[in-house]
Amino acid sequence: MNNKFLLSICIPTYNRASYLKDCLDNIVCQFDNETVKNLIEIVVSDNASSDDTKKIVEDYQIKFGNIKYFRNQENIGMDENILNSVLKSNGKYCWHIGDDDFIRNGTLKFLIELLLKKDIALLSVNFYPYIDIKKSREKIDKIREDEIKFFQSPEEFYSKGYCQGILGIFIFNKELWLKIDRRNYEKYWSYYEIILKMIGATSLPLAYIEHPLLFIGQDYRWNEGGTALFILIHSKRFIKKLENFGYTKNFIDSEMDRLANNLFATILSAKSYNLKCSFKNLSLIYKEFLNYPSKIFLTTIVFFIPNYFIKFAKNTRKNLIKKNV
Repeated sequence: MNNKFLLSICIPTYNRASYLKDCLDNIVCQFDNETVKNLIEIVVSDNASSDDTKKIVEDYQIKFGNIKYFRNQENIGMDENILNSVLKSNGKYCWHIGDDDFIRNGTLKFLIELLLKKDIALLSVNFYPYIDIKKSREKIDKIREDEIKFFQSPEEFYSKGYCQGILGIFIFNKELWLKIDRRNYEKYWSYYEIILKMIGATSLPLAYIEHPLLFIGQDYRWNEGGTALFILIHSKRFIKKLENFGYTKNFIDSEMDRLANNLFATILSAKSYNLKCSFKNLSLIYKEFLNYPSKIFLTTIVFFIPNYFIKFAKNTRKNLIKKNV
């Protein structure tokens, strides 16, 4: 594969022009380094936005020739838009980030130096779970060698928490990514399912950078309607598929147990974002977690508590925490 760029930063977006502007600002401020600017491209995949997304990107394109913009004729859904952002790229490696994520200043220079030295399948980065624009603009001087960890085993890499299901933390080898079947994936989890299959089917090393390099956005619009529950269910389903991609049965079983243990907290989160308390959703829970009767029992009790009580309790808890801080 002939790659014009070493790294493509792939940004799927939809109707969040203000977020996208801040995201791009944090990238292009690092283009003062000519090597970084020459080896990195930005690919924006716009899912038929009706706001100023197109104009904002075009303003950056006037200044920088390494920014590409693609607009879908219609909304093709989150999963396909994420995949589209990668397919439109020309980098040896790709990094898909959220349009509300900030790459910390100085990160791109460091990544270029690292990726030029060593071929890897996947590099995941540590992150701050909140937005702090001022902090993200503070330049990283250097990253210590002991903050970079390499692995050969995907199970060990996953078990240590270095492969969480967060969109913005993965920098991956595009050639390996293209070899994975992208037609069959669980809804909401396309990017993560492909990553896990990819690292299970390669002998190239995996890497993790302990130093936080990314500020993850905190817009919870994705959870409206209780999406957290469906994400948990879809993740359980795709974990089952991994036995065909080099993972052991013991690993898969332990991960299934972990997901079941998260069911109660997930239901609380989903209900606080208006999960529909329907028979269809309850039967879906029973079907997926029938082998965990104690989890099903507690979940059923909470499922029928009106959502406004859950929201009230959640807001009360937040206010108490703020008062005690």
